[in-house]
Amino acid sequence: MNGRWIAALLAALVLPMLSLPAQAAVTGTVRGTVTIDGAATAGVRVTIVGEGTTATTVTDAGGRFTFQQIAFGRYTVRAESAGKPAAQSDVDVSTDSVSTVALAIGATAEIGRTVATTRGVGGNPVSVATFTSADIAAMPQSQSLNRLVETVPGIVEFSFDEPVAHGFHGVTYEVDGAPVPLTTSSNFSEVIDPRNIDSLEIFTGAFPAEFGGQRAGAVVNIVTKRDIDIPNGSLTQFSAGIGTYGTSQYGFSQASRIGSTDVFLDANTQGSNRGLDAPTQAQAHDGASLSDLFLRTITNMGPHDTLAFNYSNQFNTYQIPVNPTLTPVDSIVNVPGQDDVQLEYTSFGSANYTHTSAGGAYEQVIPWFRSSRVVYAGDLADDVLALDYGANDCAPAAPPCSLDGLDSDRRATSFGLRTVYGHDSGSHAFKAGIEGSVENFTSAETIVTAGAAPFLDNTAQHGSAYAAYAQDKWTPTAAFSLQVGLRYDESDGFVQGNQVQPRIGANVRVAPDTTFHVYYGRLYGAPSLEDTRRDADIVGGGSPSDALPVYDLKPQTESYYEAGLAHSFGNGIEGYVNAWQRNVWNVLDTTQIFPTPIFAVFNNALGLAHGLELRLEGRQPHANWYLSGTFSQSVAGGISGGTFLFPPSAISDTSLQPEDHDQAVAVKDGYAWRFGREGEYSASVGSDYGTGYPIQFENGTGRLPPHLTFDASIGRKATPHRLGVALSVLNLTGYQYLIKVNNGFNTTQWSAGAQGLLTVTAVL
Repeated sequence: MNGRWIAALLAALVLPMLSLPAQAAVTGTVRGTVTIDGAATAGVRVTIVGEGTTATTVTDAGGRFTFQQIAFGRYTVRAESAGKPAAQSDVDVSTDSVSTVALAIGATAEIGRTVATTRGVGGNPVSVATFTSADIAAMPQSQSLNRLVETVPGIVEFSFDEPVAHGFHGVTYEVDGAPVPLTTSSNFSEVIDPRNIDSLEIFTGAFPAEFGGQRAGAVVNIVTKRDIDIPNGSLTQFSAGIGTYGTSQYGFSQASRIGSTDVFLDANTQGSNRGLDAPTQAQAHDGASLSDLFLRTITNMGPHDTLAFNYSNQFNTYQIPVNPTLTPVDSIVNVPGQDDVQLEYTSFGSANYTHTSAGGAYEQVIPWFRSSRVVYAGDLADDVLALDYGANDCAPAAPPCSLDGLDSDRRATSFGLRTVYGHDSGSHAFKAGIEGSVENFTSAETIVTAGAAPFLDNTAQHGSAYAAYAQDKWTPTAAFSLQVGLRYDESDGFVQGNQVQPRIGANVRVAPDTTFHVYYGRLYGAPSLEDTRRDADIVGGGSPSDALPVYDLKPQTESYYEAGLAHSFGNGIEGYVNAWQRNVWNVLDTTQIFPTPIFAVFNNALGLAHGLELRLEGRQPHANWYLSGTFSQSVAGGISGGTFLFPPSAISDTSLQPEDHDQAVAVKDGYAWRFGREGEYSASVGSDYGTGYPIQFENGTGRLPPHLTFDASIGRKATPHRLGVALSVLNLTGYQYLIKVNNGFNTTQWSAGAQGLLTVTAVL
């Protein structure tokens, strides 16, 4: 059966259910039973509290209760009966989890025990992490979304703060249930300012069938604002900060309740003298400015209907750092007076209509759009075109120097529609959906190489992507659950492809506090139109050639496996160990264009990544802590597509060699505690250890030295009667280490020194 027939079959199953809109991908279900003196009892009041939300229900004739549409995060479920001690249990909820809780009320009852949570049979015991707003605020990395994501096992910090997940590039982002495509061509900017985030969820594996269509080393689910974020009908907040590297930061936030509608408006801006990882320890020509506007509204249209709108607009500028002197680790010297700069304009928006019914069904429809423009102003007239081609005239810099240059203006606009239907009934949690998007792209690009006339890559292209999926989580007993899903993706544009993707996972409770988890899934990811380009270099250098392959990238496909054990040690302490492997075909990898930090995408024919993850974490009333370790290998071989540097016909060696982001060992830890009246003060410390990345690109085993850095923060929460103050320092000791050395595919890059930020916040 070909892909189109499978897509049609899935659509036929889903479309009849979509008379109403569908469920976003940020909620789970909490269900359970209540017994009194050992007997299942009807009419018992059960309450769930967490993430600023409170909901109440009563048990049915069999002592059963269900809470649907529970946003990911940490909750407490409590059952009460007059004249007897209450029973309660903590529950971690993740997207698509089905958490089962047994609450026993009685004279001899223990304080309720969770028999299946996110770390239990109904959820994902490993490969998922959640952060509440309180977690984020207490972390030294709270100013950077990328840094927050990189605290999770299986994700390492690469150059320009890019998170590399489970061995390869590619992280998928979803904001309030809508996809926000992130392209390599605009990789410097972050999807959203962390100050706009309420809570965060990160999948690094065991992906449900609802996720796909893009490279998915990890899926980052973001909830920006909830209606409970307005405690008294109105909230106004101002913040200002100063820091090292000439950093300045300002923010404004306004939340208001107007009738049945909550309105949130955030505006943030910041600047720095160090925007990008530079080729020298003392960066030159490296300023950056970032500004964003975010608007969200939530309207409660009735007991079963909600309508929300999101809009975000960003404008970011980055000077391109230069290497004004010849150094042993970077053989390229840049003209000191160059003024290359990248400008990034990004807007995205979505509408989200949700309907729930008393019968356990929910529907939602989410139209969305994204518009981006990336301008690389390469100053060709002064830096390159004025030079004498063929004469190797490198003045005013001393040879060797760069005679390569880039000037480009790339624009893309995407529109999409997501619909999903879900239904919880008995032991089944079913979800199905269809979604589609179209993209229009234009490019005006000039590439100049030594000894050759300018090479033009001007084009326009239309592309589309469609998907359908169905999945079910079956939990027949408190000790076993099975999640089965099927997804189909199809895309066209510069790159055509499709794939059927089965997903299956099982959780088995092998001991009262221990769960065993296994998962297998097929994944598909197509490159965006913005990431697809032809290039001007050929093997051995020389003149640009139109004979090079043009726009010949292939979609990335892979098989993903994982198996893990999760254990609850009591007193809020949990841990897991997880083994995983990715077998990848047509790896979508990245390399830089000449000495610029601008990335282009190419294919490796084959890729393999595998590893072992460990995590311990504790959550107590006044303190949280975690310890994460990743031991992994990422190798690839056979540059077989894309046009950067090598045409496929020139490559015969497909042996697997370490990727330039292969980090064998990564260990991170953090400890945050709250003190003072009602926890108004917080402090945190953390460290980050990593073995050095390979010196060469897929060529040899040499590595850069390992690094060890420390972070810390301390602060006081802002209240209407008292200023909030926070001081955070990344890389406390100021240790600068080499991230990369110039190897023909990437420029030399040094980490930043100590990065301190002092912020003052006022709440009105």
